[in-house]
Amino acid sequence: MIALLAAAVLLLQNEELAEASKKSATLENYSFKIDSKVSKGRHQPGAVEGRFQKDQPTALKTGSTEGFRKGAAIIYKEGEEWKKLEKPQKGEKKEQPAAAALSGVKLPHEELENFEKSFEKVEKAAEKDKDCTVWSGTLTPTAAHTLVSTGAKREGKVQATYSGTAKVWVNDKGMIVRYEVVSTVKAETKNGPTETTITKTVEITGAGETKVEVPESAAKLLNGQS
Repeated sequence: MIALLAAAVLLLQNEELAEASKKSATLENYSFKIDSKVSKGRHQPGAVEGRFQKDQPTALKTGSTEGFRKGAAIIYKEGEEWKKLEKPQKGEKKEQPAAAALSGVKLPHEELENFEKSFEKVEKAAEKDKDCTVWSGTLTPTAAHTLVSTGAKREGKVQATYSGTAKVWVNDKGMIVRYEVVSTVKAETKNGPTETTITKTVEITGAGETKVEVPESAAKLLNGQS
C-alpha cells in the first residue's frame, strides 16, 4: 500500500512538472540569461543574454557582441555597422568572429518542451525557494548530453559518456523561471581518460512583457536585402 501511495505521489508530481514544462514551452515572449561554467579549461563560455518574441528574430548578446538570429541566419554589430555572419566554405580555414557563438545558443522555451522526460527520477522539494516550487533529479544520459551540448563538431569526434542532475524552479503562476543542469562528461582521449563537469544555469524573466525591435538596416540583412 505504501509503495502504491508513493508511486501515486510521484506520478502527480511528474504531471505537475509536465504542466509547467508545457506552459513554459509555449511562451510567446520572454527575456533570458544562460550562464555556463566548465570545471576544466582556461577559457570559460561567456554568459548569453537574449530576448525572444514569437515571429520576430531573436536578440542575443554575449560580452560586447550583440546580434539577431532568424532561422540559421545571424547578423551582428561591428562598430556602428551591421554585418551578416558568413559560414566558411567546406575545407576553408577562416577565423570566425565572436558572433559565431550565437549560432549554438539554444532557446529556453525549446529546451523546456517535454522537459519532465529528461529525468530518470525527479522529486519535489518539501520547501519552496524564494516562493518557487523546486524539482530536482537525475537526468537520463541523453538529456545530460543534449542539455549542455553546443553542437560543435569536435563533440562527435570524442567517445564520451554523460551523466547529470538538474533542478527546476517554478513560480506561483506555474511557469519555469530557472533551471540548472550539472553534467559530468567522461571521455577517452589520446592523452588518457578525462572527466569534466559542466554547469549550465538558465534564468527566464519578462514573460508576456518582452519585445524585440530590429533596426531597419539589420532587418534588411536578415531578410537577404542589400
